[in-house]
Amino acid sequence: VAQKRRKIVKIIKTLDVPRQFIFDQIAASSLYDIYQHTGRSPKIASLTGLEYKKTFGKHQSGRIKFDDVEEPSVYAFTTSTNKNIFKTRWELHKLDDKSTDVIITETSQSLGMVQNINDTVMSFIFGKVKKRQMLAILDDITTSYHGR
Repeated sequence: VAQKRRKIVKIIKTLDVPRQFIFDQIAASSLYDIYQHTGRSPKIASLTGLEYKKTFGKHQSGRIKFDDVEEPSVYAFTTSTNKNIFKTRWELHKLDDKSTDVIITETSQSLGMVQNINDTVMSFIFGKVKKRQMLAILDDITTSYHGR
């Protein structure tokens, strides 16, 4: 029986950016990725339930499944590989016309005892890197909105 262990990364940040702009940036990135891997161009309204195969580098592939996409407030998807399952959820809470609370939650699940041990060791090394990457995405969205 495979051992499973969950790890959670959570980021809460207020951006001086309208909610719709943030959602549009996230969606545009995903739509581009879907097109790159499938040649298809789905509409935002049809993303929930959509699943496609994706290659990560030379030796890793997996599946992306959109669990819940509700414009402009929720963007949730699952990335599955033969070693891990990552569930990522963006919640965009409108504060006013120019600011949004962004809550990003990611849970990861290791499949198999050896993978669990490896992921535990690697999470000490790369846990902060993952958070920095997510914060960099938020900074890029803010910079894009303000044109700096």
